Amino acid sequence: MAEKNECHGTPPLLRIDGLCAGYGDSAILHDITLQVAPGEVLGIVGASGSGKSTLLKAIMDIRETGLIRRAGTIQFDGRDLAACTAEDYRRLRGAELGIVFQHAGASLNPTRRIRTQFAEAMRAHGTYTDAEITERAAELLRRMGFTDADHILDAYPFTLSGGMAQRAAIALALALRPRLLLADEPTSALDAALQRQMLQILRTLRDEDGTAMLLVTHNIGVLRHIADRAAVMKHGRIIEQGAAAELLAHPQCTDTQNLLSSIPRIGDPSPSSSHTEVSPPKGTPCAKPPLLRFDNVSMHFDGDAARTQAVDAMTFSLYERERLGLVGASGSGKSTAAKLLTGLLTPTEGRILLAGKNIVGASGRARKELCRHVQMVFQDAHGSFNPRRSIGAAISETIRNLCPPDEQPTDHRVAALLDEVELPTSYITRYPHEISGGECQRAAIARAMAVSPDILICDEATSALDTCVQEKIITLLRRLQKEHGMSLLFISHDLPLVSSITDRILILRQGHIIEQGRTADILREPHERDTKELLHAVL
Repeated sequence: MAEKNECHGTPPLLRIDGLCAGYGDSAILHDITLQVAPGEVLGIVGASGSGKSTLLKAIMDIRETGLIRRAGTIQFDGRDLAACTAEDYRRLRGAELGIVFQHAGASLNPTRRIRTQFAEAMRAHGTYTDAEITERAAELLRRMGFTDADHILDAYPFTLSGGMAQRAAIALALALRPRLLLADEPTSALDAALQRQMLQILRTLRDEDGTAMLLVTHNIGVLRHIADRAAVMKHGRIIEQGAAAELLAHPQCTDTQNLLSSIPRIGDPSPSSSHTEVSPPKGTPCAKPPLLRFDNVSMHFDGDAARTQAVDAMTFSLYERERLGLVGASGSGKSTAAKLLTGLLTPTEGRILLAGKNIVGASGRARKELCRHVQMVFQDAHGSFNPRRSIGAAISETIRNLCPPDEQPTDHRVAALLDEVELPTSYITRYPHEISGGECQRAAIARAMAVSPDILICDEATSALDTCVQEKIITLLRRLQKEHGMSLLFISHDLPLVSSITDRILILRQGHIIEQGRTADILREPHERDTKELLHAVL
């Protein structure tokens, strides 16, 4: 591939030859050879755990996680990065090399306002006035789709939704106009409309600013829309690469073919379409009382400049054995609703009834009981684990604190849970930073299922997974839901995925439910403009 680009007289901006790297004694990357030309977008796809994120960390020399480059060379604009000192890398990061991590929490400091983080990033590489920083930051935030840039600049990351925080992190990575942007699943937290908008922004950067990109994604639609070339990874190796259009149209490797064939599509028949559970008919009362009811629930956040109404007078029910989807654009209130249900947030108004009992403000023993009945798999799986504790220790803690005594040893129960989500038992001793985002999400699902909850909330639980693993997780959730008789609240911006698992959906906009009904009915004949736009924007 190197010869192909260099024959046009333009040497590659990034060139990697024979790269091997890993954590401790674990080898992750094996003989990686690839290149990125100036202004080119190279997409990297592959199964969860194939080494995609590790590749980006190796390029940026992020050693805090214990990553060690063992062999091979990495050249940026002809410069050997292996010879760079820590100070050299400090000057390169941000100014020449930008990076967007899979989760905004890894890019944004939770203790500092967005404005402050722009200022720190820009002043580390030059002399900028407050006005210049504000102007540049506001420009980028507006390009990211924010209508009130000043509000975002004054916000802390934890007050933003996952999608909003991700867009802010992308804007921050672009502040100094880097020549090469390393992006790890930059659109995974965004709804379909924002994904399209983000891809247009990235195309503009490529076409007008000449920004080259190394884009890691599991979303084949994203790859198809923006990548010039593509490479497929498996077990730390590149198994196939070439022009993106040609590779997607005529994949040569079985693994690539499987990735393409497992893409969910709206209207595809569900593998479990024969399930007998039926949600209450639209507009008619159910014979049984709901397991969960949101009763006129509101939630707002007070900032220095304004009040943010995250949830506004929301009312809905979730029934036993029902699979309910919660869908909406980024910032529509989906994650806030989930956090209210789990007690992580307390509503400013309204009641939340679980089996007829108001759980608002639950504490002490009542709080522990709530955790036995309701478990949540968070969007940022890495952030939900203690980085100083192994995966096995985290799951064991849940079992000890919330599960009734069992004759089976705890380590055996942990191993069985990992096996259910198709993680090897060796991962018991792994730490969160030693596994991929997709693997970490599966570990989070295993931890949640340890208590056999009545309600399992999945907040973008498959957003970091490749299509093959997504399909396996959806199949797993269906099986667990049927076997345990639990209810599922499935939060996602991915409409094809929602259509493959839910019985009924709620469409949110700015904290309001604007449309609800059976999934098939809503997706076939949506009434609201927002729903139509989400469907139209699906990649």
